[in-house]
Amino acid sequence: MTATDRTDPGEQPTGLQAIWANTTRPVAPLPWYRRVSRKVIAAVVVVVGLFTALTVAAVTGAGAPPAHRIALADRIGDQVRMPDDKWVTAARSDFRPGLTALSPYRQLEVAGYGTGGSGGSTLLFVGLTGSFPDARMELDKYFGHPTAPGVSGGNVTDRQDYPTGSLGGVLQCATVPTDTGSRTAICVWADGTTVGFVDDLTGAVRPQDLAERALEIRTAVEVEA
Repeated sequence: MTATDRTDPGEQPTGLQAIWANTTRPVAPLPWYRRVSRKVIAAVVVVVGLFTALTVAAVTGAGAPPAHRIALADRIGDQVRMPDDKWVTAARSDFRPGLTALSPYRQLEVAGYGTGGSGGSTLLFVGLTGSFPDARMELDKYFGHPTAPGVSGGNVTDRQDYPTGSLGGVLQCATVPTDTGSRTAICVWADGTTVGFVDDLTGAVRPQDLAERALEIRTAVEVEA
């Protein structure tokens, strides 16, 4: 009696078991997706998806805040751009050394504005274009170390946030002392690509009033890059 004769027919292997039991026939290996667990496949899909999304974002700039730049205007409301005076010249000389290869700033614009026919600037504007993700740090740099012409360090008071409008970022105004012993209001805004300084040269404007003027100036000079 053979081994087959001694085996109960009900116990004979069938289907795939019969193929595996017959060692004389080659058995095709399982496809890779049958040998890898579903959890591993899911994890690989997630990683590949994230990598693809990050690559697309890096190339296209998706998710990054809109880039802006400063473009001076000849007229802003009732203010007109005045010829360069000592304030503009001093501010340009003060800020220009910061435009180095390692600096986040790439472009500097300086102008004085005043009422038409007044013959002199009542507001000094300094605008910087570059790349700086921490807007509040930019404001801390300025108010912590004032560098505008006629402004001495320390004793910054009334510093607070003001509405920024649709451009976002941060806008703060404060009262700072001048070299002559008086005090003047200054407003500074910052976002991802621009920083703007609005300095009251008369010493008669309150920070909250200058904030409205600064927002008007910003709306006029900050444009898409």
